[in-house]
Amino acid sequence: MMYAIHKFASVFRKRAATSVMWGILFLLAGVSLFLFAPVNAEDLEVDRAAEAPREDSTDEDVIDGAFYFRLMCWGCHAGETRGEEAPDLFKPQWLYGWTDDGIFQTIFNGLPGTRMPKFGGKLSDAAIHMIVGYVREEQAKAAGVTLEEVKPSEEWTPYMEGDVKAGESLFFSDEYVCGKCHTAHGRGATGTGSEIGPDLTYIARTRSLQFIVESILDPRAHIADEYKLLTIVTKDGKEITGKKRYLYDHRGNKNTEVVQILDSSGKLWTTYFTKDLQSSRVPKAGVMPENYADILSVKQMHDLLAYLLTLK
Repeated sequence: MMYAIHKFASVFRKRAATSVMWGILFLLAGVSLFLFAPVNAEDLEVDRAAEAPREDSTDEDVIDGAFYFRLMCWGCHAGETRGEEAPDLFKPQWLYGWTDDGIFQTIFNGLPGTRMPKFGGKLSDAAIHMIVGYVREEQAKAAGVTLEEVKPSEEWTPYMEGDVKAGESLFFSDEYVCGKCHTAHGRGATGTGSEIGPDLTYIARTRSLQFIVESILDPRAHIADEYKLLTIVTKDGKEITGKKRYLYDHRGNKNTEVVQILDSSGKLWTTYFTKDLQSSRVPKAGVMPENYADILSVKQMHDLLAYLLTLK
């Protein structure tokens, strides 16, 4: 079966396929992938631990990864966010802090409780490695850099053992209010799920420890586009600040005539017509406090990290 898939990928590489040929290619590959059982028993195992990704991908691997990505992932993860259905993985922001192993594990195991399915057992480890290589190359292109330029330096490691329970209490406390905007395994966020801030349920799987530390101490350093704030001023002088969201049609085209703003409670989205606005701007301050380096002790910081590292 995998030989047949690779054969299709080879044809894809060597011929300038027309749109009709693309359709035939995906149809046949999909039929082969899902209807014919692999003969290798290892390929059928879906609960085994994910292997560590290979460090280097060849050009051929990347091209094959493009094939698999378009077949399995394109509908939710490419181009615009399809009305925020799933992250646009081609944005350069994903280059920083998201490990190759995190991408591999996410594809292999899926994200329970979300629409991200588990592909372990449906795709071989080799195919998932190829997707990782392709996604990384596209992110680097979007950022205008090479992958060598963004390889992380020596990873930061904690020098003190943290208390998981203490960190969990700190996260959901009224004093430090992490849980006001963030959700972890369905707990927290005063609004609808993780509308104000990202859902951190799988943060330890998808992000490096260094990235997590930097995001706490300098929260404006890594803000995903979907969580950036916008301040709008209506023609009658009313000023509103909140997380922004745009509407898209069935083809993924952005509706430039309206913008939606989430109120501070995280519960209500209000639609504004751009013709009724006199101005808009990005506010200087974000939602997340920027003084955790001052208000958290070293012990509290390590307790918080100990708890966050359990979220995977």
